[in-house]
Amino acid sequence: MKRRFPFSIPVILVLALVQLPQTATSLQQEQEATHATGSLLKPVPQQPVGDYDAFGNVLTPQEAWKLVVDNGLNPFDSNSYGKLGLVHITPGLIATGQSIFLNRKIGDTFGLQRVFGFASGIVRIVPELIHAIVDLHGRPTTNLRIVLSRDLTIGSRTFPAGTTLSTGLDMAAGSLLPIGLRLDGNITCATCHVTLDSEGNSLLGAPNSDVNAALLIALAPNTAAGFARLNLNPLDPAFGHGKQILDSRGQLVTLPDPGTFERVVDDAVMDVPAGHFESSPDGINNTTKIPTVFTFGTGPYLADGIFGVGPFGGLSAITNAVHSSEVNLLAAAQLSKATLGIDPEVYLGVALQNAADPLIRLPEGAPVRPSEWLRKVAPDFAELEDQVAAPGTGAYPNLKPSLFTLNGLVFSPNTFALLDEARGSFLMGVNAMAAFQNSLLPPPNRSEGNREALASGSVNRGAAVFKRAGCDSCHAGPFYTDHRIHPLTEIRSNPARARSHLGLNGLLVRPEIYSLDTFVPPLPGARVLTVPTNAFSPTPTSLPTGLMPNGGYKTPPLRGVYLSAPYLHDGGVAVRLGSLRFNADGSFVVVNGQGLGLNGTLSIGINADAASSLRALVDRQLRQQVVAANQAVPGLVRSNLDGTGHEFYVDPAASFTYAQQADLVNFLLSLDDDPSQY
Repeated sequence: MKRRFPFSIPVILVLALVQLPQTATSLQQEQEATHATGSLLKPVPQQPVGDYDAFGNVLTPQEAWKLVVDNGLNPFDSNSYGKLGLVHITPGLIATGQSIFLNRKIGDTFGLQRVFGFASGIVRIVPELIHAIVDLHGRPTTNLRIVLSRDLTIGSRTFPAGTTLSTGLDMAAGSLLPIGLRLDGNITCATCHVTLDSEGNSLLGAPNSDVNAALLIALAPNTAAGFARLNLNPLDPAFGHGKQILDSRGQLVTLPDPGTFERVVDDAVMDVPAGHFESSPDGINNTTKIPTVFTFGTGPYLADGIFGVGPFGGLSAITNAVHSSEVNLLAAAQLSKATLGIDPEVYLGVALQNAADPLIRLPEGAPVRPSEWLRKVAPDFAELEDQVAAPGTGAYPNLKPSLFTLNGLVFSPNTFALLDEARGSFLMGVNAMAAFQNSLLPPPNRSEGNREALASGSVNRGAAVFKRAGCDSCHAGPFYTDHRIHPLTEIRSNPARARSHLGLNGLLVRPEIYSLDTFVPPLPGARVLTVPTNAFSPTPTSLPTGLMPNGGYKTPPLRGVYLSAPYLHDGGVAVRLGSLRFNADGSFVVVNGQGLGLNGTLSIGINADAASSLRALVDRQLRQQVVAANQAVPGLVRSNLDGTGHEFYVDPAASFTYAQQADLVNFLLSLDDDPSQY
């Protein structure tokens, strides 16, 4: 009897042969993914406690000992290490830095409160804040919303009674005050750099991405004192006529009408979405989003990478700036002529004519030089509270900037100020905060989406896509950054922030600091250390490599990117949750165009969704829609917030499938302290 094969067997054989290439391809993809996993999904390196920082280099105790001995100093004397600029990274130093970071005020009382009036502004909404806090009944929130009990006018806008405003302030469970807001009306670093997770746990170092800084600032009665952070010429005739003063040459100058100018500045500030800040007195509207401060190994710092020298590789320099050049309103007059084209007397006159404290406003009667009036009302140089001139910068009020301090000043409270936790030897408080920030790790991404992406292999496949797309050519190494400043012509993002510090070109002096064992205030003859600049800049007195001639942006690290939406330096790549519908093949459809861009997210107090915003970062068609949404809003255009640039796409036009795009996004969202683990 002749044996017959069932029809299914030949069919199965044919199908198997057809599947062989596909199986081989899948195996190759899995092998590539596994290889990528090994190099890209390692735990984040941590700051070695017990070692020493040496201007950004880490030395073991043995190496530090040898360096001290080689310099003829006593290794048993702890001061010997400070004499060489070494910082011992200890648990105690980190704890001190954490306390300063969370609890100590930012800014000098004279400038921030008596001139600008920050606390006076907060007082305007205190009844509403109290009511909102009481209504929480001790529950946590990431956005304290207030309901106005009366009309509130800010600039040319009036919010009627009954309006709900989002402050973006976070409230920990059982707390009586928002995180970072002190009872005296001052703020701390925590206002912007601490937030809460969905269960109310504090996330140290994560950005408070919806804090309404614009509202909190514009409430102040003399927001105009910060005009140098905007593209406004106070002598524009459109701003009317205020007091007359004498400028640096003794010429009579008419200041703007204080009410008119205040209204114009308030309106410009209110253009800025939540989660953004503007602190550089550069005469440019160049707001940036609040960054994470998971800082170890991620320098240089700031969007344009201007801070890359000094202790902790520039981290102490940017921390110093937060407490000095970024917030000291009056000291900025030193450079106003050179960087803004505004006479320093005009600068001071604008700040003082409408000061929050009537006692320090410019006097009635005969015109005066504002600098002379300032010394009458503040003979103790109150605007220099807890700040000293860096060596080699000259004498106040004619200090020169350096790569370490952009206004010549260093935040370093008096060694013997017993009630100030930032007291100590020179730079102690700043270095302690730097050590603390370097100790912070991006917390584990415990989302259900990340668990599924890890279990399904999507994260591993995304790592392979990351490499294939060449992302690791810039976002390299364990921190996903090449530590470089890339010129604007390469990045092609909105140029405003990239040009922020170009005005300092030709003004810089060699960066120097006092030795770290020096008591404050330093005595004549105190030991001075030259801050090494190495390859950071062509010379010690030139701007960093990559900034000249047209500006540039540093490569940001990617650890913790799941916490830092929206994306790019301006936060312009923003998409609201629910605006996209994702399909099974990884593709997506825009189902809510109103949720694209900043006007559909942070401008109305709604956080951007990380996964959806990352899609807009890597998909050119979606990005075009987001950019168009931003550019349709005049306030965002004035603030230079558009989400343009970084045109490195992973989409079908770049020969990637939507499934691969989805895997890449899942990989990026996994980059926490240990991305291979849930």
